Amino acid sequence: MKLLFFALLLFAVSFDGLAQTVQSASPTPQNQPSYPISLYRQATKTESHLLNGPEYVDYRKVNRVGHQFFLQDQKAPGSVLYDGSWYHDVPMLYDLVLDQVVIVSNGFLMQKLIQEKVDAFVLGKHLFVAVTAQDSASNSALPVGFYDVLHDGNTKLLAKRIKLRTFAIEEMKEVEHYDVEDKFFVKKGNGYHQVSGGKSVYKVFGDKKKELKKYARAQKLNFRKAREASLLALVLQYDALQK
Repeated sequence: MKLLFFALLLFAVSFDGLAQTVQSASPTPQNQPSYPISLYRQATKTESHLLNGPEYVDYRKVNRVGHQFFLQDQKAPGSVLYDGSWYHDVPMLYDLVLDQVVIVSNGFLMQKLIQEKVDAFVLGKHLFVAVTAQDSASNSALPVGFYDVLHDGNTKLLAKRIKLRTFAIEEMKEVEHYDVEDKFFVKKGNGYHQVSGGKSVYKVFGDKKKELKKYARAQKLNFRKAREASLLALVLQYDALQK
């Protein structure tokens, strides 16, 4: 995906530009009176641009097991590439049931970001990139949505973070459950392939199947108990074998 390269590039450039802006805008006797005003204007401009989506309603029930969000159900500072610009230290959450990025303003107001304007975001040290309908058309195995970039080398490993919302009657009352159903995709060459365990990975990496099987045995990889870590280990090893 070309988007991934540009997202990372813009992310690095925006941090550098932010540092230069702060340094050049340091208060001096000449500009000190206007400095707070300029900061206020910039802050309100940024806030108003992000807060143009609809309200997000937290649909969780009182009786529940788990929640719909990625990592935690409390807001956390993140960064988002929105409508062509990076915004940092944004209080946000990521709803895995709806595949929806949510931001929090004024400490409590939850709003959706407009999906089509979100190209990438960073939350909890995870970089997510958007796959559009155009991207999906050229890679039939990769549905539209946000993908967690686990490895971005010659071979790429992406995770589609998913939670399923189900209901069950327990002790005469309805209980809401949120279950993790992550999917993983490997990019080799020009195409993406969904992988779930050793067999599917060996099929994609047929040219190094023997070496990877030997590595998996030596490292005691367990795809049932630690699927994500095991998949990542094989992808990293495959890239290492290509050098």
